[in-house]
Amino acid sequence: MPLYISDAKKCARRMVKESLAKILAGSYQTPSLEEMISTLTKDFDHSFDEFMARRKIMKSHLNWSEDRIEAEIEMQKRRFENELGVNLRVAALNTIEEIEKLTTSLNNAIKEWKIENL
Repeated sequence: MPLYISDAKKCARRMVKESLAKILAGSYQTPSLEEMISTLTKDFDHSFDEFMARRKIMKSHLNWSEDRIEAEIEMQKRRFENELGVNLRVAALNTIEEIEKLTTSLNNAIKEWKIENL
């Protein structure tokens, strides 16, 4: 479930490629933390698998009532959603950092090319 550094880098590369014209024109603005969280939420599957959670609980606790299983599922779902929120913030910050590195590198390469060729 956690978003990994590789996810952040992949997302950053895609966003930089999609915004190349704006970067070259000098009008690109790095997304805000909220925009980045929204993008990551859309781009990666972050759903709680209630079926698998129920299956694991039922397998581990054969004598539990349906009410107790439901309560445990709800608790796991809340924990999952809390962890997801933290993971999304961290992944968004990592993605923004990667976007800034890529745009800086691209702008430096453009400046070097201009110096050598113009």
